[in-house]
Amino acid sequence: MTYLDFINKLRVELKDFKKIHREKWDGDASTTVFEATHIPIADGTYTVKIGATTKTDGTDYSLDRDTGLITFATAPAAGSDNIEMTYKATKIRDEDWVEIINDGIDSFAWKLWEMDVDITTLTTVKDQYEYDCSGITDILYVLRVWFKSPASSTTWQDVQSSTNWRYYTRLQKLYTDPPFDNSSLPMKILYLKSITKGTLTSDTLNIPTKWLLPFKYYAYARFYERLIPEKISETGAVTTLPSFAPSQVVYDISQKYYLLAEKVATRLAPKLPAMPIKQLSGGIAI
Repeated sequence: MTYLDFINKLRVELKDFKKIHREKWDGDASTTVFEATHIPIADGTYTVKIGATTKTDGTDYSLDRDTGLITFATAPAAGSDNIEMTYKATKIRDEDWVEIINDGIDSFAWKLWEMDVDITTLTTVKDQYEYDCSGITDILYVLRVWFKSPASSTTWQDVQSSTNWRYYTRLQKLYTDPPFDNSSLPMKILYLKSITKGTLTSDTLNIPTKWLLPFKYYAYARFYERLIPEKISETGAVTTLPSFAPSQVVYDISQKYYLLAEKVATRLAPKLPAMPIKQLSGGIAI
């Protein structure tokens, strides 16, 4: 499944379809900025014409797809309805959905994680206490550490057998105490990793199928959260109850889905694997 496949499913369930709109404005030979009514405007869905001539985005005009503002490089000539724009608008653009899904991956990183092994990033350095693990992709936490001695050995030895180690999550650094006596020994790291994020709608969505539900609820919550500003101006005119507040209703729905997403993610979360027992020195855990 790609990001776009998941986004299209969300659009169907949330009824957030890309709707076609056509607007026209009168040129006056001096105004350069015009405003589309429906926003945000979906990427690659718009065409702007002056008279019968299609204009080029980035050359003849620029478009802010979030605000709907069209700014022409040169003011269009005077005329009646001689400026036309055809476009599709939606509640959330595909690119924003990618960002929301990635935010969900970050939000559930410590609940819905994967395990992986890295044997290429680190090697021992004599008398060095600190090792930078930020080069290990999507690392969350180190579970176990091994090394080869000598480097040509086919057997991995547990670091715990010769030195103590500790991983500091925020720093993304591994510390060994005492340090190694030799350099250039390969190190193998067993670690927890977050789900790998994509950047394009065509990228593969790496969320396992069994974990999709909390991400769907998280996306629902973000969708309804996006609706709050446009609902703030609505009043009780849509109902016979003067106290009805559309923005509050939408806010409550978004919070409901946030809580549901957390609840389901907690239920699906795998158990953390056992950590190695630290060595003792003089009866004190190191």
